[in-house]
Amino acid sequence: MIMGVHRYDVQMITRRAATLLQRTARGRTPELLVGFGAAAILACDLIDPTLDARIYAASEHALGSAAWLFHTGLAALFAVLILLYVRLRTSPLHRGVRRGLVIGAIGVIGVVLFPTDPGWGVVSVPGRLHPIFALIAAGSLLYVGSRLSRPRSVLLHTAAFIGAGFLGGFVGGGAGFAERFALAIVGLLLYLGAYRSRTGEI
Repeated sequence: MIMGVHRYDVQMITRRAATLLQRTARGRTPELLVGFGAAAILACDLIDPTLDARIYAASEHALGSAAWLFHTGLAALFAVLILLYVRLRTSPLHRGVRRGLVIGAIGVIGVVLFPTDPGWGVVSVPGRLHPIFALIAAGSLLYVGSRLSRPRSVLLHTAAFIGAGFLGGFVGGGAGFAERFALAIVGLLLYLGAYRSRTGEI
């Protein structure tokens, strides 16, 4: 009898959790989390000004005093990927997007598990793996955001991503700004994609 009651409680909790997750995925939470995650990562430059944003990659904040905020931003973006997957899980038109969400989640996990080396000199195994997972994450998020915002404009958005990187490097005079400008395009596309997938504009 006790086992039966316990099993019933677990089933009820599981159902309520699944309902809450679905309700959250259908609402505005994904868009809000995109904005929060991007703002958190950019705010690391303000909290830890010892890291020159013009030169150094944003992921180097994972090694400094702003590590907690950097990882909070990544956690928010990871949650976005989960919520978008739940939102689109039954859509036959978004199989490719769902694959992109899974690959993007793997990329984000890899960025956390394999931190970068200080500076642009890569000497450790995690430091060598970090840029690979960072590119996987950025490329997947770019693809997902592009497909959800304007499905036929992936090449255009990729060109904007590359162009923003060149512009950032020119304006800021270093690879750090180039990275931040390029990632701003990814964040914008992901926000628009989350919004349009909610409002039915895709």
